[in-house]
Amino acid sequence: MRIKSFTILVYMLAGLALAIFTSLMTYVIIGKPIGMLMVKQIIMVVLSVAPAIGVLSYFFAHYLSKKFIWIEQRLERIKAQDFERDESQTALVEINDINQNINILAEKMDRLIADLKQKNKTLADLLVSMAHDIKTPITILYGHMEEIEDGLVDPSMLPEVLAHMKAELTFIDELTVDMLQYIESMGNKRGRRNIAVFDILQDKVLPLLPNKEGVVAINTVDENLRLSFNCTDFKRISVNILMNAVKFTEQGYVKVYNEENTIVFENTGTKIDLDLREDIFKPFYTVDKSKNRKQSGFGLGLSIVKNLSENNAYRCFLYASSDEKTVFKLEPQSINTTQIHSEAGVMS
Repeated sequence: MRIKSFTILVYMLAGLALAIFTSLMTYVIIGKPIGMLMVKQIIMVVLSVAPAIGVLSYFFAHYLSKKFIWIEQRLERIKAQDFERDESQTALVEINDINQNINILAEKMDRLIADLKQKNKTLADLLVSMAHDIKTPITILYGHMEEIEDGLVDPSMLPEVLAHMKAELTFIDELTVDMLQYIESMGNKRGRRNIAVFDILQDKVLPLLPNKEGVVAINTVDENLRLSFNCTDFKRISVNILMNAVKFTEQGYVKVYNEENTIVFENTGTKIDLDLREDIFKPFYTVDKSKNRKQSGFGLGLSIVKNLSENNAYRCFLYASSDEKTVFKLEPQSINTTQIHSEAGVMS
């Protein structure tokens, strides 16, 4: 039954019940002798009230059903992926509340669908890039295997050929790990807890950095600093940023310190053009345009950093870069980005 018919029926029955009850109470109060004489009049009163009740019920039901049809039409538009807000108001507070909740739902669905479309595109690009990057080492491996099978490799050259094959397998393994880490970082929000930042950096991050002559790793984070962060995510973010810093630093330092709850990664490595501030966090983007991916990397490290930061309600960005130093910051998302970019421009 539609809401309009249902409302009319309910209000008519309620009105008739009230009229009959009132008439019966009148009969009881007046008393039997007089009441018997008024039965006809009582029945006439009830029958005359019924049309008025019906008319009032119809208009009220018509008004209410229009509001529900309006809500139904909004839901149909959302079903058709039309997420435009509707700020229309009615006299019914509950209907306004429902509409406002639908607006919130529509906005969330719009963001979710956009995010899913972007992730689908990113995953498609991921597969294309992986297929492209993995083709060369596989071709090399097949070539060496055929040479060995055909006896074309001199026994004295076998260790060198095997070493080359092992290097290509290592390349494939590293590519696969990066790919899996990137996929895992896409919206995988794991539990957060208060972590001791200094201890994680000192015990679990800095020991993983390669020993590079002329480059020193420094940790001056406040030993009492605690952040609400997933421990594994923070470790991976720090390792990715610092590994990149070491790779592109010939002389000087890579340093980590804090400004209240903001973690600062500073190094004396290669300058990064500030126009690339957004591009460097895109998947597969590398500042070094060398075709040798073993030197330039796969371009997923900072993309993983971006995803893991957002999963923990933080944001990581290039704050400043010059010939003297490059600075990345990891900070809570609530900090004003306009102010940050302004300060960064002054600093650079």
